[in-house]
Amino acid sequence: MDRDNNRGMRDWLIFIRTAETGSLSETARQLDISTAAASKSIGRFERYLDTVLFTRTPQGMKLTEAGVTTLARARDITVSFHALLEEIRNPERKIKGAVRLAAPAIVCEFLANEWCLDYTQVHPNVRVFLDARERTDLRFDSPELDDVVLRSGRIESEDLVHRKLSPVKLLICASPDYLSRHPAISHPCDLERHTLMGMHNNGLSGPLMLYCGEESYLVDSSAENGISSNNLLAMFNLALKGRGISLATPGWLAAPYLSKGQLVSVLPEWKIPELSAWLIWRQHTRQNTLFTHFRDYIEQCWNMRPEFDELHYFKSEADSEAVGGK
Repeated sequence: MDRDNNRGMRDWLIFIRTAETGSLSETARQLDISTAAASKSIGRFERYLDTVLFTRTPQGMKLTEAGVTTLARARDITVSFHALLEEIRNPERKIKGAVRLAAPAIVCEFLANEWCLDYTQVHPNVRVFLDARERTDLRFDSPELDDVVLRSGRIESEDLVHRKLSPVKLLICASPDYLSRHPAISHPCDLERHTLMGMHNNGLSGPLMLYCGEESYLVDSSAENGISSNNLLAMFNLALKGRGISLATPGWLAAPYLSKGQLVSVLPEWKIPELSAWLIWRQHTRQNTLFTHFRDYIEQCWNMRPEFDELHYFKSEADSEAVGGK
């Protein structure tokens, strides 16, 4: 490429990030450069290609038709470029470099933080960026999808790869203290007399359908009063403190507290549909060694996570009652 008109792959990368963010200032922030430098790069890139890639509007940078075409090709070019660099710099295909994992905050706080730390200790030449993400507005062109995203829902796009993971078992739970101070719960309709921890902007938001044999019951925690959060851990901690009932709690999260008697499973005979889980990344013809190894490692960690063992839990409870009754 002509060095007078183009600064190599840097301009391509700045163009891609600006197309994804729709903002020069956000691109500059993410790439740790000035907004003026990002703007200059885009202008230089447009002159080099001899076309207009963006329409500048008060709402941000909007791709032109030529820009949309360029974005699709630019991603393929940058992937091929980085693959070439790896072949030259890493002919032995060693596990090294930087990789990013985005996941819900509660997964980052209880699971993924240890997975990523363990990975870097086994592979000292790797740096892992772990991003907690509570927002659900992840789009097919979001920068996070350049690496790996763990989430509960699919994103419909032919540009993305979805790898299905083991689903999340869900249960309703509360502290023994809370249950001792409030009316007994023998049917889902009894929940209406209790403080329910509601969720919004989350894969667990909305009414909750419970099943027991052929009977079903819809629990709606989206009342106009009370509390609702997009942070599952915030609601879960309130339940631990005896302030209410945690709805649709991931079994892997509740398991240690159930085993210690800090929480009790509410309406255990009523089942909640399992929550699907996915690993998602952008589709490329070729991925580098670190990406494929780390992606498969995260899949293995998720599928082997400690889970709430319903049969073992209730067998232990029955054994305890039998012993206590003697």
